[in-house]
Amino acid sequence: MKAFSFLWEPWRLGECGVGSAMRVLISTTSGVGHIFPVLPLAIELQRQGHSVIWATSQESCSIVEGKGIAASPAGLTSMERAQRFSANNPDALVVPPRQRRALGFSGLMAATAGPVMMDALVPLFDQFRPDLVVHETAELAAPPIARSKNVPCVTVAFSGELPQSVLAAGVVAAAPLWSRLGLEVPPDLGMYDGAYLHPFAPALGQRPLGANIHDMKPFSIDAHSYDCPDWLESLGTERPLVYATYGSEAGARAPWEAIIGGLAIMDVDAVVTVGRGVNRESLLAMVADLSPGRIMIEHYIPQAILMERSDVVLSHGGAGSMLAAAVAGLPQIVIPSFADQFDNTDAFVGAGVALAIEDGELSSQKIADQLHHILEDTFFRESAGVLSRAFSEMSSPEVIAARLVELV
Repeated sequence: MKAFSFLWEPWRLGECGVGSAMRVLISTTSGVGHIFPVLPLAIELQRQGHSVIWATSQESCSIVEGKGIAASPAGLTSMERAQRFSANNPDALVVPPRQRRALGFSGLMAATAGPVMMDALVPLFDQFRPDLVVHETAELAAPPIARSKNVPCVTVAFSGELPQSVLAAGVVAAAPLWSRLGLEVPPDLGMYDGAYLHPFAPALGQRPLGANIHDMKPFSIDAHSYDCPDWLESLGTERPLVYATYGSEAGARAPWEAIIGGLAIMDVDAVVTVGRGVNRESLLAMVADLSPGRIMIEHYIPQAILMERSDVVLSHGGAGSMLAAAVAGLPQIVIPSFADQFDNTDAFVGAGVALAIEDGELSSQKIADQLHHILEDTFFRESAGVLSRAFSEMSSPEVIAARLVELV
């Protein structure tokens, strides 16, 4: 308990005049990559007796409601956000890939999504009167509203610390949100006013400095129940099993031809999940020509099911995929392209658990070469085991939820 005694400076829950049960308002942008990191904590807060309402886009409400949590539609859908951003930033893709994160964070999350989310959150604050606010790193409307109403605010991070260039760009873009409430935007966007829950094990670095930073172990919670296909049981029994994914939303931009070609070169089994918006039939035809029976293509299989059967994970560097693989003790191949993916990749490569293929290097042969390297060199699996054990020592969402209550 002592470690949390300073958690709410300059606000303390003990001064809110509430009992042990709180009204908790959770606010996230759309997309499972922003919702899933918060979901375990939300489930625990509700299980421990608190009233929880979750503000997110209409398209994401079903995910939250599927876990028994009340949802309030708020903010832009992923498609609306992308369309508005593209209209205002037609040259965004001209920016070199490693420099796009600052533009994406400031343009997509602050300037585009922030005002629409604030329009929905202000009346919701007034109606629900929360004792505690929880938001994820990219939802930037909740912190100024919480500060204006003197309500404690917790940040749940989905990856590592925001680089200074990204934070600085976000501060400029978010300034109108704060000034709308008569406030000056702080240099940290208010993310460290209360507890900042960090999902990276210490070996990965990228940890913010400050007294309010607390590790919270990431948990994989799949949104839907799933019946495993019969063919899954036979994969990985005679040769290594590779799980390839570009997450649930980035599949339309994935280099599937290069990935499937690289998997076909290697003597491996593979499960490739392509997400929504991808023509699975065309990929199945490609597999039929290259490697029938060894490479399976699906829109979706819960990653927890695949992680426990796999030997290597190949991904785009999304934090959800990389953290789940790390917790499972699996080495990784990463093909980063946007947002925090490059920073995530740097952290995991630095920890000795991943190999990267960046822009200009990508080819089927490069993927096959990296897979061969990571499967043959035991260093990567041993390092992944060490990292997995480090994650096991982090505080669970259950423990974090209980500690928050102790301050009331």
